[in-house]
Amino acid sequence: MFMAKTSLDDGVFDRSAYQNAKRQLRLVETELPQNAVSSLAREVVRRLAFRMPRHENAADLPTQSEIDLLCAALLSADDTAADQFILAARRDGVDVGAISRGYVAGAARKLGQMWDDDRISFIDVTLACGKLYGIIRGLRHVLAPQIIQGRETRPALFALVPGETHTLGIEIATDHFRRDGWDVDMLMGLDHDAMVSEADLRHYEAIVLVANSDRMLEPLTRLSLALRITQPLAHIIVAGGILDHHPDILHLVGAEAVMADLDTAIATLRDVLGPAKT
Repeated sequence: MFMAKTSLDDGVFDRSAYQNAKRQLRLVETELPQNAVSSLAREVVRRLAFRMPRHENAADLPTQSEIDLLCAALLSADDTAADQFILAARRDGVDVGAISRGYVAGAARKLGQMWDDDRISFIDVTLACGKLYGIIRGLRHVLAPQIIQGRETRPALFALVPGETHTLGIEIATDHFRRDGWDVDMLMGLDHDAMVSEADLRHYEAIVLVANSDRMLEPLTRLSLALRITQPLAHIIVAGGILDHHPDILHLVGAEAVMADLDTAIATLRDVLGPAKT
């Protein structure tokens, strides 16, 4: 097996993304009801288990005993055990495709099966999924090239959170940006899986998630988690009336920014992306 101890080296691991992911999931567990937290945990398991990049060399994939060891680390009381396992594997030369499709996806599938078989509790699986999600966020820069390979790069996507029925605001905002010269896409009227699948066709530098009512908090958070996995380098921005209901929405959704009003919307996106993203 790999070395037991390895430091979280900044050249391999994105500390900021990792810490933000951990903070987000801790907040989710305290702010949302248990059924919503369970739904979000299943979303993480599903996306990590079945939507990671393909890797064709079976010789590089982990053995079942290695998957078992990783799951044990994820379920242990040691918050860093799983991190050390993955980082040691990476430093020992394990291909990034094997880490994503082999170790992470394999562990996610096993955790999901253990949950379905009642071999682990709801609390166990949410903690383990949180650790796995944090690892993926921490490794986003090394995993991203395989995930977004071949996709056309677009500056921004405006997406109406599934279940939201107020469409006028997102239509006005998208038109506002296009009139300013931005070549941006808009998605609305889709269910969750269709939204994620459609977004997967391109690599977006920023994704603006629009929601208005308080009841959209769980669908908004679920969509953000899914897009963090499938669009690892995208900046997430939250907009719409939901900002009035949740002052901590930035951390709860795990976003980089909020788009508070139309007057400052373009400036907000420019601040997030940097200059000349038109």
